[in-house]
Amino acid sequence: MRGDERKGPVAQVTRWLAAVRVYLPLTLNFAQRELKVQHKRSALGWAWSLLNPLSRIFVYSLVFGVIFRFQPPEAGSGQLNFAMYLFSGLIIWLLFESMIRGAMHWLISVGDLRRKVYFPLETVAFGGAAAVGFQALIEAMVLLVFMAFYGNLGWTIVLLPVVLLFTAMFGLGIGMVMSVFNTRYRDVENLIVILLSTMFFLVPIVYTEDIIPEEAYGLPAAALIGANPISQFVGTARDVVYFLEWPSLARMSLLAVYAFGSLGVGWWFLNRRSMALSEEM
Repeated sequence: MRGDERKGPVAQVTRWLAAVRVYLPLTLNFAQRELKVQHKRSALGWAWSLLNPLSRIFVYSLVFGVIFRFQPPEAGSGQLNFAMYLFSGLIIWLLFESMIRGAMHWLISVGDLRRKVYFPLETVAFGGAAAVGFQALIEAMVLLVFMAFYGNLGWTIVLLPVVLLFTAMFGLGIGMVMSVFNTRYRDVENLIVILLSTMFFLVPIVYTEDIIPEEAYGLPAAALIGANPISQFVGTARDVVYFLEWPSLARMSLLAVYAFGSLGVGWWFLNRRSMALSEEM
């Protein structure tokens, strides 16, 4: 076997990293474009970045915390606050969901431009991801202010940016794969919306893991929900923000595997289908 063949994967990664460096200005331009488009012709502008998650927190807190009187577990400060419990998990889900749905939209939005000028499609994905990540940082700041107001802060929050980054990478990798299929079959986006809406209630965000039955409809419900990767991201975020506990090294390593594995596969798949997509976008 020739040396260049043995080094194929390494050479591929090197080429990718070189492309990232060369096209970084273009990626930043796509990020700025996405940020401007998000709230174009909007009277409230960036206020919607806060109103959207806060409205969901209010509705879910009203339904599950007030009407159904759900009792959340005790926080690190010893308090029982459903809104705190909900927000600490919802911020992860919103980032994950936005990365997947956004990736499908970003690719289609540059179809006309891509047919005229060549540029790597991953620059669009990373640019859009940067815009979503910026919004997630705003929500994270609101979350920390929220926790500080209730006196539920600890040094464990320094890991929150890491969990958010891993979540973004995991969601973006899936989004890259789905965006490729969506360029040919536009039904994919509608199917993803339905799947995400269903999956939301299969992740312990508005409820705790201890109420999940061991078995339901002949399936190991607790084991399946616990094995769901996004459940691991939500659980880790709750550990560092709500329970104020340090997650184990094994759990953080698992999140890293999910994040880099998903992004690596998604990036490879998008790059592999890049030229063919020009005619389908």
